[in-house]
Amino acid sequence: MMTLGAAIALLATFLGWVRSGAVTRSSYEMLGLIERLGFAPDGIAELVIRAWPIVPLLLTSAVVAVWSGRRVAAAVLGIVGGLYAGSLGAVVAAAVPDARQVGVSAAPFVTAIGAGVLVLGSVLALVVRVPSADAR
Repeated sequence: MMTLGAAIALLATFLGWVRSGAVTRSSYEMLGLIERLGFAPDGIAELVIRAWPIVPLLLTSAVVAVWSGRRVAAAVLGIVGGLYAGSLGAVVAAAVPDARQVGVSAAPFVTAIGAGVLVLGSVLALVVRVPSADAR
């Protein structure tokens, strides 16, 4: 479940999130543009925007940790990465642009859904213990 959620969330971050004019931008391009143009507010919002490129590392690390049997590490990485990606995806998906030249695609919503599945899988990784195939 963690692998599926992480894969969906990760792939969706690379899809076009926002369309402006004839250009479609992924989450990384969109947040980089916001930062470069100086639209990023100070404080926690600035940190969220600047740290966005670590999302692939968080999601991938969670999956590798669960595959290697490190349930607590996998759960922590999955919950942190899932909440981060899911929250930002949900915020962007809920945004209603004022201008007709700007549009938000379904990719942020898909990111939020995948992140939700990852968080659920992370919680289950802590709660449910699957016996290994070689346990006697």
